[in-house]
Amino acid sequence: MAASDYYRRGSLWALLALGLVTGARAQQPLQLLTQMKEQYPTEKAVYLEYRQDLNVTLKGDSVQVLTRHHYDMLHLGAQSSMYANDKVYSSHFSRLQKLEAQTMVPVGNGYKAMKVTSFKEKFEMQPGIFFDDTRATTFSFPAVAPGVRTVSDYTVRQPDARFMMPFYVGSYVPTRHAELTITAPKAVKINYKVFHAEQTPIQFTRQEKGGNVIYRWTADNLPSPPRDEDGPAAAYYLPHIVYYVEEAPAAGQPRKVLGGVEDLYAMYSGFTANVDKQESPALRHIVDSLVVGAKTEQERVRRVYYWVQDNVRYVAFENGMSGFIPRDAGLVCGKRYGDCKDMANLTHEMLRMAGVKSYLTWIGTRDLPYRYSELATPGVDNHMIAAYEPKPGQYVFLDATSKYTPFGMPSAFIQGKEALLAVDAKQCKVATVPVMPKERNLVSDVSQVVLEGNGLRGKGKLALDGYPKVERSYALDGTNKTDEAKYVKALLERGNNKFFVDKYAVGNLDTREQPLTIDYEYRLQDYVQQLDDEIYVNLNLEQPYAADRIDPATRRLPRVNEYAHTNHTRTEFEIPAGYEVEYLPTNAEATDPVLGFKIRYERQGNKIVQEKDVYVDYLMLQPSQFAQWNAVIDKLNAAYRDALILKKKKA
Repeated sequence: MAASDYYRRGSLWALLALGLVTGARAQQPLQLLTQMKEQYPTEKAVYLEYRQDLNVTLKGDSVQVLTRHHYDMLHLGAQSSMYANDKVYSSHFSRLQKLEAQTMVPVGNGYKAMKVTSFKEKFEMQPGIFFDDTRATTFSFPAVAPGVRTVSDYTVRQPDARFMMPFYVGSYVPTRHAELTITAPKAVKINYKVFHAEQTPIQFTRQEKGGNVIYRWTADNLPSPPRDEDGPAAAYYLPHIVYYVEEAPAAGQPRKVLGGVEDLYAMYSGFTANVDKQESPALRHIVDSLVVGAKTEQERVRRVYYWVQDNVRYVAFENGMSGFIPRDAGLVCGKRYGDCKDMANLTHEMLRMAGVKSYLTWIGTRDLPYRYSELATPGVDNHMIAAYEPKPGQYVFLDATSKYTPFGMPSAFIQGKEALLAVDAKQCKVATVPVMPKERNLVSDVSQVVLEGNGLRGKGKLALDGYPKVERSYALDGTNKTDEAKYVKALLERGNNKFFVDKYAVGNLDTREQPLTIDYEYRLQDYVQQLDDEIYVNLNLEQPYAADRIDPATRRLPRVNEYAHTNHTRTEFEIPAGYEVEYLPTNAEATDPVLGFKIRYERQGNKIVQEKDVYVDYLMLQPSQFAQWNAVIDKLNAAYRDALILKKKKA
């Protein structure tokens, strides 16, 4: 399709949006509003049209894409004014060419157009990213009210067809009609994968017309997507189409572009081919000094890994192709900062200097659900690390961007993911990152408690290992004393809101392979109940997951957990003088693949000792598991209510 034909087609859609062209979807404003309110009585708005039209062209040996976006929203309720503000993104890979937007106000049997005249462009900086070449053009639709339509039309040019974005079939509000169309020359082979469309009736057609092939996907009457706290990323459950160029001509011959893992790796290998052509003398000096006295290969790896964690600050860059090509290791070392690929390459190069074989490794974080075997495009991964192979087929994944993660553990956000390891310039292999067992991520709290009036006084030690330590170390690193005290109080808080920390000391913050410790002393007021000559003490001072019952009638999405873990608590309660034990709570336990607990009570001399273990063992809890989760929560809450009863001795 010629560019002029493409824009004429865009003009036709603009006329449809204005209500000036009759057809099956051209309804009178009041009739349309009534119909949509009846169909979506609880929604604030609905997309009447949600579509993208891609025109793929050949320019020399490069494949370029021009994409026209058309979005037509009908506002149903007063609160839909929240959708009056909109933005369009542009970057090196997606360059905005043309943007028009207008509000369509009902007038009689048609609409009157109110064009948007003010557009503001600025760089869009995401949290945690030092530089991002993404620019956002923001604008506001005027006169948004029930019954009006807000229509945006814009065109984006993508100079490199290897980096096309997926099409989500539907949006954050219901969608009456969603459509994706790709028009490409016959010589350009387009392939695609459809995800999570089992319950979505997507119609697909493929038509040859002249020298082009037209691929079209359509879907009608789509509900708004579920919104649940702690749910997975949208790619895990929303229906979407990932399309890509599998083959295109080069010098008159067919050329593989993204036909599989080998093609993807050929592209990635090209990104790293010209890195570190010359060795850095300064970096060599650092590595030589690091490995002095190291008795094993693994010790050399550990020292290099920790040096990168300690001395190079993670700073994210998103600037065109530099978001994919690592900088030379010597340059990163000299500047002492870099993004994930810079730190991965630095680790890899330092290990080479230390005489250790390692692999540059591409990987997707857990925000991406894809495996390399099912989707071999740049959309499958978004992160880069290094990998070390101490034994054939056994890997240690080295993510220096995760500052406090100890050697031997992957960063939490890549657990269970597939990794693409660079063997050499031509060969690669895929390995799976292990999921850390719940026992590796242990929170242990051992305390001694005495009665003090109608409250308790206690002292103890909290120890955090594995990912709990990593998480808390980030929070404590560089915190001033006032904020640190508040954070520690919140971390230790138990019983009720009359909890006070009198003294604490933090240990092993910078010692990665030892648990983070907090020695503490505390007071807890108005906690103990007294009735005549009896005292009631609930030794479940901390009650994790007590309020964590899931309502399966309202929650539709799985629930995401950062890591499996175990909480161990030992509470030693001193029986006060003049009292005897009237009732010792019964032991309780429940085990399940995703959640379990064990609570045990024992008298040891003049002490009552409670040992409590609670574990959570999932990364993603599926709706089919909610019932078993709730069954354990109910048993856990019953056990939490069981209190120790002391009775005053008779004189």
